[in-house]
Amino acid sequence: MHKHLRHTGLIICLLGLFVIAGCAKTKAPAQLPPLAMGLAMFTQPTNTGDLLAGYIPSDQFKVSPETLDQLDANFEKILRTETRRIYTRGAAARQCYEIVTAQRSETPLNALKFWNQVGICMKTDVLIIPQVIDWTPREGGEIGAFQSAGVNMDFYALRVDVEEPSISRFHFEETQESLSNNLLNVKKWFQRKGQWITAEQLAEEGMRQAITELGL
Repeated sequence: MHKHLRHTGLIICLLGLFVIAGCAKTKAPAQLPPLAMGLAMFTQPTNTGDLLAGYIPSDQFKVSPETLDQLDANFEKILRTETRRIYTRGAAARQCYEIVTAQRSETPLNALKFWNQVGICMKTDVLIIPQVIDWTPREGGEIGAFQSAGVNMDFYALRVDVEEPSISRFHFEETQESLSNNLLNVKKWFQRKGQWITAEQLAEEGMRQAITELGL
């Protein structure tokens, strides 16, 4: 009898604890503050002072302004359709780039400080900086190419800060190869429908990988 009462009392106590726990308010995890995102225009570093990392090839191909503009449009479209973030870009990015470039002629800045100033001008928390290091246009067509396309690109996510900016980098470097030269590329070959793609199309593959690797 006493044993039965002890068991009953224990059950009542446990039920009471569950009721108290159920009534207690649970704290939601802290929300990350919304980040103001900025997207710089594509540039091509031509001297070491413009580099955030890496090196410039001795036989660097000069990318035309028209190609850089096309890359800007392609990257903006991919970010707009494949991510949920909103970016300050376009005219605002170009204006701030020109302002800081003019200031740089009077007060020399290294590449990190330069882009940090661009980000401050754009009033962003994070500035995405895409750069073309080298470029190999495709020569030929989709069925047969005399020269396959190749790109060497860097994508940076700069955490803008007046005192201590920090930066993350994704490097994309690829030259399309035939299936016979590299059987490990069989998946890519079928994704590209067995065609020789352009450097612009190859760059878009790099953009999508950058979005994943940088967590955009």
